[in-house]
Amino acid sequence: MTLTFDTTVYSNLLSQYIPQVIETEEEYDRALKIAEKLTFAKNRTPEEKALHKLIVTLIEAYETENYPMEESAPYEILQHLMEASGTLDLLSHLKERDS
Repeated sequence: MTLTFDTTVYSNLLSQYIPQVIETEEEYDRALKIAEKLTFAKNRTPEEKALHKLIVTLIEAYETENYPMEESAPYEILQHLMEASGTLDLLSHLKERDS
């Protein structure tokens, strides 16, 4: 079964959320809330998926402009992910145990 995109439904969603270019922290916070709601919605419609993609694109543009990130080396990214998930401590523990 293929779901079709209903422009009337999408127009209603757009008029409900009124997405726009994000220029302030308040607008940014509002967009994050909308994106979170749509991210965790079950059985999203094609129209909700399209709105979600639009909101996420607006958020990414705002973050790129207002929260620039320096390039990281791959090992730095891996180290951060391991620290955040607690696996770096586990790896250290395993190394100590095997010594």
